[in-house]
Amino acid sequence: MKYLFFFIATLFFIPLMNAQHGYTYISDRRFFSPEDLVGYDFKPDRMEVPNVSEKNLTPGEYSFGVNFNNLFIEGEGIRGVFNINNISPTEYGFKLLLINARDARLQGHLKIIQNKWGMVEALIYKRSPTDKETIFYLPPIPGKLNTQERDYFTDRGELVIEHTDSLWGKTFYPFFRIHLEKNIQEPLEISDSTSVTFIRTITLELKEKEKKKKEKKNREIEVLTEDAVQDTLEQTTETEEYSFIDGQEISSSEEKHVDQSKYKIIKKYAVEVRSILQYEDGTKEDKKWNYPIRKVVEREDELAKMDEERFQIDISSDKGKQIYLYLTGDKTVSTFEFNNQLFLMRGF
Repeated sequence: MKYLFFFIATLFFIPLMNAQHGYTYISDRRFFSPEDLVGYDFKPDRMEVPNVSEKNLTPGEYSFGVNFNNLFIEGEGIRGVFNINNISPTEYGFKLLLINARDARLQGHLKIIQNKWGMVEALIYKRSPTDKETIFYLPPIPGKLNTQERDYFTDRGELVIEHTDSLWGKTFYPFFRIHLEKNIQEPLEISDSTSVTFIRTITLELKEKEKKKKEKKNREIEVLTEDAVQDTLEQTTETEEYSFIDGQEISSSEEKHVDQSKYKIIKKYAVEVRSILQYEDGTKEDKKWNYPIRKVVEREDELAKMDEERFQIDISSDKGKQIYLYLTGDKTVSTFEFNNQLFLMRGF
């Protein structure tokens, strides 16, 4: 259940996205293989040339975007596109061997420094053999923001789905969105209001014979006096603890009180994805995708470890969409795949 992302260089920056314009924080993402780096855009808050200079950076002043073939660098004095000859794991993280796309004489590297949890703390960039190394530091997340995000986003390992029937009524709030066609990793913000909800709607429908009885009763009531009609309604209210209307939606707790000799219970299932999209011109759209569900199948990868994606819930939509929810070995939500997008929970 691993994903290998094939990146299209000319589409590195997508036309509409809920872009995080600030820094990228150490705790935002964990990286376990070179493939995990693809589509990620590192935005440090400080740079240092050892024993020479040090500078604090504004959000986005310098950035390093990785794909399978290229490294895109933004920032005064180092802006450019570099071909990646090799990405290799090292004892400190990863090392990218680089060649300048316009000048093959400029051969350097980018060292990606990780902590013991797989999070990136710094980038060490060297433009060519004759240049000095420059260290770019990623900031720790501020305490207030960390508290807000912890309370809002769904953590990996937080939401338990014991079996497929326990999906309904569940909502989770992913922390990351990966655009699979373009291989862009997009950190989500609280203001994006991105959520995934599994909906079950229970509706009552009068059976045909009961409809005929009701129509006959209505015709009889029409000839009664106004007082008699009122008496009839009051008597009905007093004698029926649960009174249902044809076409009425009810809750799961009310379902057990339905007289199934009179009513047919109709259950409909759907998954709804919501996100506030921001476009290049600054306008926003509160977008919802709602897909009726006709079939849910759970599969298990018995070779997967407890902290890996062991379970796949395959959700078939009436609209021909295939939707997948992946759970870890303890049946907690890990990732969600929908509409060529992969949503990751916080702490992935």
